Amino acid sequence: MDFPWNIKKYLDDHQWQFRIYPEMPPAEQFSGQVLTILYLEDSLGCIQYVLPHSHMLRLHSLAETLGRNFTCISEETQQKLLKQLELDQATGILPLSGLHTLVDRSVSGSPHYLLPSGVADSWLKIEPEHLEVLLREAQAEWVDFASDSRRPWLEETSDEDQILASVQNLTSLRIRQRLIETLEIPPLPDSARKILKLRLDPDARVEELASIIEKDPSLNAQVICWASSPYYASPAPVTTVFDAITRVLGFDMVMNMTLGLSLGKTLSLPKDGPSGLKPYWEQAAMTAYAMQRLVQAMPKPYSRQASTAYLCGLLHNFGFLILGHLFPLHFSVVCRHIEANPHVPISNIEYLLLGVTRNQLVSWLLQTWGMPEEVVIAIRYQDMPNIAPEPTLLTRTLHLSLLILAGNEADEFNTLRIPLEPEKANRIVNELLEEQSATLKSLATQMVG
Repeated sequence: MDFPWNIKKYLDDHQWQFRIYPEMPPAEQFSGQVLTILYLEDSLGCIQYVLPHSHMLRLHSLAETLGRNFTCISEETQQKLLKQLELDQATGILPLSGLHTLVDRSVSGSPHYLLPSGVADSWLKIEPEHLEVLLREAQAEWVDFASDSRRPWLEETSDEDQILASVQNLTSLRIRQRLIETLEIPPLPDSARKILKLRLDPDARVEELASIIEKDPSLNAQVICWASSPYYASPAPVTTVFDAITRVLGFDMVMNMTLGLSLGKTLSLPKDGPSGLKPYWEQAAMTAYAMQRLVQAMPKPYSRQASTAYLCGLLHNFGFLILGHLFPLHFSVVCRHIEANPHVPISNIEYLLLGVTRNQLVSWLLQTWGMPEEVVIAIRYQDMPNIAPEPTLLTRTLHLSLLILAGNEADEFNTLRIPLEPEKANRIVNELLEEQSATLKSLATQMVG
């Protein structure tokens, strides 16, 4: 591994013994504390914050105490800083950055420490006395603005109880404005209600589905657009919904596609939401098609669930929209904390700030609307399939799809028990990313409307 010259020089000058890990070791193989370095900025400049990898920085507490409204450092500023330091990522050799340093009081009492090395995805193991030198030379200031983010909510109460409790708790917090005292459940869209009813009818006909879609101009245009896209490579022009169903997409596919799209149109992000809806729909489209391809590649009878798998993927992050709808006053706060704490799972951040997670919210709402149970379970437990009450194929495949799309190799097959070889699963999703990324982004633009 090529080690940055400036970090190597610093370590050699101090004559420290150190060890490099090419990736974060499993907890059972490392008894020390793993630390994360966050770069933050406000109108006065940049700082670096040191905290345990298991903890989340509470930006609102930082702002209330220091009077500075920090956010995650912009990509442009970070790249400029890293280029100046000749590094790939943040480094635990704190004095090198020259930034004002805050270190959380939860960083203490460990026999060893792992720090980001400055080389992408690698870690530097040092001793406690070395960390003391680093903090002293960086003139670090000890503070207390981080909370343990490990999951404390898995078994105690039902999702509905936690959702209602979170509303009560948030109402009592002094966050400038009072949160709504009761949850207003948005009504199920008329087109979605009709499609769900048709979905339960074993004698449903193509003409009935086409009629429902044609009465919704947005759905009508999107179905024809999708069927005409290069992804499906239809040999002849598609001019009607009937053509799209019978010649290109298929009945089940169109039913689940339009169901997911009509639900997505129900909610919109608050005006201060991040980046608009296009990134949301790009992620939804990519995950939907990854799910569909993975399940199609499985042997029967699993492959027959391909269209339902598509629906799971399309709605997997629907909770993001629900979060913005039910908690509009706190949505931007949650988004800022997610940006500033990339090392912390999103569900953990949401629970610490709101007392409930987006996946709890979305499964509760989808169940209220009468959505298929296998879809509800898959979305609720997508980030922790092994504790699902019914660890279905769709739940496990959604978890796997998100791992591979995030750039992680499919190395959880032993626990996920998916009827597909790991190498094949990786190849399917990576080929989708390479060959169809531009097409799916174009389709996502159509979804935004």
